[in-house]
Order: sequence, then structure tokens, then C-alpha cells
Amino acid sequence: MRRNSLHFTGLVLFALGVGLATPSSAEVGAWSEGDRARVRLLAGGIDADGALQGAIEIELAPGWHTYWRSPGAVGIPPQADFSTSSNVGDIAISYPVPSRYDDGYAISNVYEGRVVLPLTIAPGDGPVSLRLSLDIGVCEEVCIPEHFDAALDVGMGASDAVANRAIAEAWKAIPGPAEPGVLAVDDVTRHGGTDKRPEFDVALVTPPGEPIEVFVEGPTDWYAAVPELVSEGDAPVYRVMFDRLGARTPIDGADLRVTIVTPDRAVEQKVRLD
Repeated sequence: MRRNSLHFTGLVLFALGVGLATPSSAEVGAWSEGDRARVRLLAGGIDADGALQGAIEIELAPGWHTYWRSPGAVGIPPQADFSTSSNVGDIAISYPVPSRYDDGYAISNVYEGRVVLPLTIAPGDGPVSLRLSLDIGVCEEVCIPEHFDAALDVGMGASDAVANRAIAEAWKAIPGPAEPGVLAVDDVTRHGGTDKRPEFDVALVTPPGEPIEVFVEGPTDWYAAVPELVSEGDAPVYRVMFDRLGARTPIDGADLRVTIVTPDRAVEQKVRLD
């Protein structure tokens, strides 16, 4: 079984909760209801680059959580499919920084309560029809796979204050670019391990005295452990081990994505392995 398969405590599998949202001619879509969560689409205005701003809004029942794009030791990432949308090009999803959740057996990267995932949408020349098929894992002491179908028809030139406010707030939670010399990755070196379980040291530049948290991701077929602080100070070094059992992506030339979180901001940087 894959390392990132759902971790069931008690191994109780509930029936799949499926909600179907009715298409809406507005910028706030109807809720698609599940057993322990609900989902809707939001659309805002066109940005300076000509992209339509949107979002996936997920609300979770109290005490339940879902997973980041890199779930950690357990869990499944969200699987979002916009292929049945019309009059759109590429749709990019951005993810805010998650929380680390320790269930006593493993540590995963999760969202609790409510999360808004901003969308950057390449629109066509006329009205846009967004159609989302979303699969997520929703967990408390047990885990439920949830499926949602959400829809939103967007009339170009229209605007909605609720959607615009939610999307603007969501973007504030998205990591920004690295700040060279201030908050950034300085170097990544191979520490050891085996090709199936390699270890890397990630050297950082951070503001003096500020507490930080670090997330390191590899290719989608690598699974990262929680980075371990091995050298402190203003140039801390974190060691991260990857599980590459069954991976097809080679080590040389692979990209690592490092997210550095401080109390007031977060940055994200890609580093290519030599």
C-alpha cells in the first residue's frame, strides 16, 4: 500500500458523500454538500495579467481536517479536475501553508475548519463555465473519502464583493517568493542515505531570532519526512529524508520545493538537485 494511502484509525470506512452543485450565474457558487465537508467555487475579477481570479472554498465539520497538496506521512492530496469546464485555458491552484497534525502514529500536513484555495484561470473571450470534480480525504479519528461536483458560470465583467474579499484574503495566506539574503534557501546538499531513502541538508537564510517552520517537498512520487533541525542560528540547516520506494523520478535533476514559514509571512522556493 502506498505510504500516502489514507491512514484509518479504527479502519471505519463510511459511504461516499456526493453533493451536486447547481450551475449559478453569479460569482459565488452553490455549496456542494458532503458528509463532513462542503465545497463551492468563487470567481472574482480579471487581474493585471489578464487572468480570471477564482477560488475553491472548503468548509469542514468541527474537529475534522483535510490534506495539503503534500499530505506528509499519511493522507491523500486533493484531486481537482476542471476538464469539463468551458471557455477556459489553464487553471492553476495555489495552496496556503498547512498545519502539522500528529495523530500519535504519523505526522501529516492538514487544513482544519475552512480553507480557500486561490485559482488563476486563463479565460476565453466570453462567459466562463467552471466545472469542478474534487476528491479529498476528510478525517477525524476515522477518514472518509469525499467527492464533490461544483459549478459556477461567470459572466465576464461581473463582480461580487463576497467573492472578491474571500479571494483577496486567500492570497494573503499564499507563500510569496524567496527573499534572497533575508528569507531563502541558501544551499541543498546530499547528506547520505540510500537512493531509495536519500537524505538532504537544506541550509537557509532566515531573519535573526525569528522562529521558523520548514516544509520540503520533492517530486510527486517521493514522500518527505518532517525536516529535522540539525544546525541552529541565523543560518539553520534542516535535514530531510525522502522515501523513494517505487519512485520513477531520478534524483539528479529533480526539483525540491521548500516552504519557509515565519510568524508574519511565508516564502516558497524551488531548488534543482545536481
